[in-house]
Amino acid sequence: MKKKLLTIILSILCLSITKGQAPPEYTGPDAILNFLSGAGNDFLNDTETLIEGYMAPFGEWFGSGLNAGWYNTGKPHQFPGFDVTAGIHFIRPPESAMTFNPNLISLSPENNDLSTILGSSNTTQILYPNPITGNMEPLFNSPGGLNWDGLLVMPYLQGSIGLIKKTEILFRLAPAVEVDNLSMGFWGLGFKHDIKQWIPGIKILPFDLSFVAGYSNLKSSLGFDQMREDNKLNFNIKAFNSSFVLSKKLSALTPYIGVGYQYSQSNLALEGEYVYNQYGENNMPLGSVTDPFNFSFGGVNGFKATMGARLKVFLFTLHIDWTKAKYDVFTVGIGLNSDIGSKLIGNQINKVITE
Repeated sequence: MKKKLLTIILSILCLSITKGQAPPEYTGPDAILNFLSGAGNDFLNDTETLIEGYMAPFGEWFGSGLNAGWYNTGKPHQFPGFDVTAGIHFIRPPESAMTFNPNLISLSPENNDLSTILGSSNTTQILYPNPITGNMEPLFNSPGGLNWDGLLVMPYLQGSIGLIKKTEILFRLAPAVEVDNLSMGFWGLGFKHDIKQWIPGIKILPFDLSFVAGYSNLKSSLGFDQMREDNKLNFNIKAFNSSFVLSKKLSALTPYIGVGYQYSQSNLALEGEYVYNQYGENNMPLGSVTDPFNFSFGGVNGFKATMGARLKVFLFTLHIDWTKAKYDVFTVGIGLNSDIGSKLIGNQINKVITE
């Protein structure tokens, strides 16, 4: 019974983050409350499956953004070279992110394709086997989505500094910021390493080839109005990506391409004490539960390819790139990039280490 509360909480989270973007037909928490109806012990697995399918695109959106924008050249800085970049990801969800077809055990949807949080605002009737009549009867309506027909947007800020052996440390940090009852922040850590230097025969060729990897961790917490102060929902995402990056400097312009793999996972946990109607019947006694769930689901897992170009004028950079993956990502960024003293100091450090 603990997972009967999932849907209303997830709905409130989505409405908080997408405030002002829901269509008039999207009734929000009132519609999602229907998930509580009849979600007794017999329907726990089905309820979990429905929520996974409904919320999956939400986690995939954030996962795609966290895994994008980690590089704009294949050349790592040497110490004390550094880079500070700010950018925006424009993420296009695939058509498959608009609907899902759940594999249920006991419950049965009236239609095979149900809306996700990004999909149509149309609701779908969910049927259940009435133990008295033996017939499939209406139990609740699966909620519609935001009817999203545009791009999803996610900003980022990244810094880096060169170390030894043509290795560059990458880092992202966004301290938690509170807006109304929602608190959100994330951090990331990665590296870029020149692998051409280790390959005989090509290390003297005029291009750059590196391996880049990055890990991100996003944490958010949502409190609820008209509830206990300790009632909150934690929404966290872990994301990892790695790529081989090839680039060639042509005066002020540096084209680059990258191929790699990305992975992400979302986790939702509800904290606090809650009351609910058992089986959605008003005449049934209220039940209560504390810290009802800790629920994980998959995200964007698969190969990706990126192509782009960076323009550098003095210490300033402008770059654009496009990533082809399950969720296509178009990125625009500006930065401050300095290699002053890198060749002299960095080469001297490498020489000392080698000796």
